Amino acid sequence: MGSASKGNTYTLPEATAPSLVLTHPTDTEKHRTWTLNHREWGGALTLEEYLKREPYLMSVPLSRDGGMTHWILTDSSWSPEKGEQRPVLASCETIRKRVMVAAPNNTEVHDGIAHGIGSVFTYPEFRGKGYAGRMLSELGPTLRRWQSGDQDSVCSALWSDIGKHYYAKKGWTAFPSLHIEFPVFDNQTQLNGEGSKAKANVSPITYDNLEPLCKIDEQLLRNNVLRSARQTGKTTVAFTPDYDTMRWHMYRDDFITSILFKTDSPSPIKGAIAGSKEGRRVWALWSRNYYGSNPTETVDKNTLYILRLVIEPDAELAPGQPPSQDVRDAFAAVMQMALAEAAKWHLGKIDLWNPSDTTKLLLENSGLQHRWVERQEDSIPSIMWYGKEDINNVDWIASEKYCWC
Repeated sequence: MGSASKGNTYTLPEATAPSLVLTHPTDTEKHRTWTLNHREWGGALTLEEYLKREPYLMSVPLSRDGGMTHWILTDSSWSPEKGEQRPVLASCETIRKRVMVAAPNNTEVHDGIAHGIGSVFTYPEFRGKGYAGRMLSELGPTLRRWQSGDQDSVCSALWSDIGKHYYAKKGWTAFPSLHIEFPVFDNQTQLNGEGSKAKANVSPITYDNLEPLCKIDEQLLRNNVLRSARQTGKTTVAFTPDYDTMRWHMYRDDFITSILFKTDSPSPIKGAIAGSKEGRRVWALWSRNYYGSNPTETVDKNTLYILRLVIEPDAELAPGQPPSQDVRDAFAAVMQMALAEAAKWHLGKIDLWNPSDTTKLLLENSGLQHRWVERQEDSIPSIMWYGKEDINNVDWIASEKYCWC
């Protein structure tokens, strides 16, 4: 499946051939690609379920209305008499995202467009010929102007699962890939409470209260982008943690979880918020990831990902200044609810990507069992920068799981 080999007159071109072009697949080609890449990215879903999920993800916030674009590398010299079907030599997807950026001398943050790249794939029979590399060499420059109006896109980003070097050679520079892993069942003390929930007045985040929190977070991060640029002397960029972005992750989670647990009503709890008053709160948003069709059999691998951790008074703290006790209590309460949800849904660990300096300080006396993981091979955040700055003078802040696609 997937080749154009029926006719005897067609010969696969070299990856450098001028006839190779970047274009968009037909619906039939999308279906064929999903069928083939299910083994790579189907996760806990059967092929049939995966073939339902992929079109569904095109219909949800962020990716609908043209937000998601499918790309293929094919041969423009191909014609129907040369083969049964057009050769799809490599494929990928992109999602249009909002970003915020500020240079050190800016007085305000500028909004822009970025593109997240995912599902880079080569049909098995075409591998080892350099087609994915050719597709990427065409895609990078194309995304500079794709859906960006009268201005260039700010950047494109991907999360490499093949280490830090391949994509770097193609123009996507690797950024820090650190995360904290909290083993759920090694944190029984936190899981059982010890009063932090009552101290901090914790409550769940659901779809009902998600949108206003995203708006607050966006303003907080906007301020942080400007402050970071001034403090570091580097142009600073952050993906906007908006309502549509969070719902994309959560709807994806809901779809998978409803299948695995055979329920139309997966958990309404999408995060937790705690704190004494507005301006002093801590909240986290999360989604779940499973590694098998029976979640009870893969608990050690199953993960609750913290999409975004927000510490409202972060901007008030001087570098290195420890957070006050009320903020510590709020953080502990949020993590307690996250641990409880993880245990309930057969998730053996919680991962938090690229924690801020304030988060690191909160961890010091939290009592939470955790370990630090520097990823070398998977989910390596990488950026191709379209601005005039050298990429070494660009700082990517809030590089958390919500950015991923």
